[in-house]
Amino acid sequence: MLLIPAIDIKNNNCVRLEKGNIKKFYIFSKNPTLVINKWINYNIKRFHLIDLDGAIAGRPKNLLSIKSIINYTNNKVELQIGGGIRDLETIDYYFDLGVNYVILGTKAILDLKFLENVSFKNEYKIILAIDLKNFKIAINGWKNYYKLNLYEFFKKVNDFPIESIIYTDIKRDGTLKGLDVDMFLKVSKNIDKPAIISGGLSNYKDIEKIFSLQKKNLLGIICGKSIYSGKINIYKNIKKVNYFNKYYIS
Repeated sequence: MLLIPAIDIKNNNCVRLEKGNIKKFYIFSKNPTLVINKWINYNIKRFHLIDLDGAIAGRPKNLLSIKSIINYTNNKVELQIGGGIRDLETIDYYFDLGVNYVILGTKAILDLKFLENVSFKNEYKIILAIDLKNFKIAINGWKNYYKLNLYEFFKKVNDFPIESIIYTDIKRDGTLKGLDVDMFLKVSKNIDKPAIISGGLSNYKDIEKIFSLQKKNLLGIICGKSIYSGKINIYKNIKKVNYFNKYYIS
């Protein structure tokens, strides 16, 4: 199971939102590359990069910071990137830059055929983002909600060669209120793909709780405000971080 730090980028700054509100954010660093530099030597295996402005615009908007991160990490860690990726050209562009995984949300949800085509073209390199609020799927940078039979959707998606599915609880995102384990169990039992949980992580007890479930398809947990605020201290708790980062449930 992986602990995956989130690097949310807005105006080329590293920020954190609360409950997906693009207008309510806090700047943690004006240089996202320096943020990764702090963690790259602590056995972190993968980073979660999100172009927040791109998610709203529907196209990449923070390429200065993204390119800097890719060049700096230089294949030392895995990078998964999302935010405004809604056409094949952008997907190819990011893979050419050197990212390991591309995260698709809005376009994949609205156009299942597109998801099928790109996943078979890039086998096990596409990640599907499912962002939920009151069991409704958020799209267009969490500005709109799409009514969809989630379980029927998963049945179709399970046949595609995608790398994993990220489930985000929008109501808890950036709140430090703890992971909604019960909701994750409801969602994950319908997913045959590796699953990544996001939204509300508060401390190591959260990690240990979901880790204890021994879900075979649990790939990792995205860490955001919990590490920026020091609730999870990578420096002081490096042994714990290394333990979870090197342990894969199979």
